[in-house]
Amino acid sequence: MESEQDVTRRDFLKTAAVVAAASALPGVGAPSLLSTPSPNEVVNYGIIGIGSQGSLLLRNILTLPQGRCICLCDIYPTNLKKAVEAVGGSPQTYDDYRRLLEQKDVDAVLIATPLNLHAQMVIDALNAGKHVFIEKCLFFKEEEGEKIRQAAEAHPQQVLQVGLQRRSSLLYQVAMEMIRRGALGKVTFVRAQWHRNSSWRRPVADPKLERLINWRMYREYSGGLMAELASHQIDVANWAIGATPTAVMGTGGIDYWKDGRETNDNVQVIFEYPGGQKMVFTSILSNAHYDFSEQIMGDQGTIEITIGKGTYFRETVARVTQGASKENWWAGATVTKEAAQEGSSIFPEMRRLDQLGFVDREVQHARRWLATLGIYDFKEPHDPIWQELYNYLASIREGKPVAAPFHLGADDAYAVIYANRAIETGQKVFWPKGKS
Repeated sequence: MESEQDVTRRDFLKTAAVVAAASALPGVGAPSLLSTPSPNEVVNYGIIGIGSQGSLLLRNILTLPQGRCICLCDIYPTNLKKAVEAVGGSPQTYDDYRRLLEQKDVDAVLIATPLNLHAQMVIDALNAGKHVFIEKCLFFKEEEGEKIRQAAEAHPQQVLQVGLQRRSSLLYQVAMEMIRRGALGKVTFVRAQWHRNSSWRRPVADPKLERLINWRMYREYSGGLMAELASHQIDVANWAIGATPTAVMGTGGIDYWKDGRETNDNVQVIFEYPGGQKMVFTSILSNAHYDFSEQIMGDQGTIEITIGKGTYFRETVARVTQGASKENWWAGATVTKEAAQEGSSIFPEMRRLDQLGFVDREVQHARRWLATLGIYDFKEPHDPIWQELYNYLASIREGKPVAAPFHLGADDAYAVIYANRAIETGQKVFWPKGKS
């Protein structure tokens, strides 16, 4: 009988085509019938927090005819004014999110506020009867996870989706299918980095607004680099390995940008997994030559991947055949070292929107909009941010599976919290029983 690893390249290409065409995503399915609205209705939504990330969500979701933005909330008038102009018309505006939640015709909310506000806003939104899209991380403090879980379980008819956008990427889905079918053999190691050469600060015209604008720099509001950057890649490692970590150790510091910040300008951590696998994550703010990507390594191959690009590298035959079956995952003749190092693109035709010119980007956005109306068959992989919002509305309207449900967001948030604890204490931190 054919084993999972005895899959030919032709078999994989068929599988990849199926994955790319599938509308359903892995995850915990939403109920098949949701209370409101129906699949024929437009989802009325509001956005809470319209800074850099909230504005990005707004620009993408405005292209989806399945939803209608009817209200906006932000405590910073400048952000609110820009968002109103982007929406057009006369959306209701608030500076207190609780008043937005009282608006009866709001079906759903998107929350993109500083991290320290996430948990209470999610709980309040669920209790107000709203569907919730919450940017990662799902919560800031360890004790908040259980409170959100209880609120979500108390409202099973409501969608709760976490903004782990790689879960909505067709490129990442195909890569994970490759892993499940044995393309890498036994996954043993994940290496990820997210490097920048900048202060990570935003300009502030009035010093009184420093903490409002640059909240990511202060521990009262932020989990720093681990929360803002590493969280995406921790989720990828969990996905690829098929487990959550059991322990973490790390280091970091404020060693380059001596500007009054409280969160580290560099971090280096190692996560341990139940099967002996390791994940190493690094982030620095002083060099961007190796910017961001994940390398998922097994005894038969490697996948190097990031948003917009994925490459598969097969180990040479001499290495593969040690303890491996005679029939390898990628069928064919002997692979030379040079050929293995060159690699094979997972989606050779894929180009990121930020790599396209203005006209090409506009054409891509137009095609996606037509695709949502069933007019244009858009087969090229979608931008993950657009796709995760499309999935959010589909979960609400049609009961489609939630792309990144509570348990994935919770696993990710705990990993961020424990990693920061390891960095701060200089000690190895173990997952509490029941959380790994």
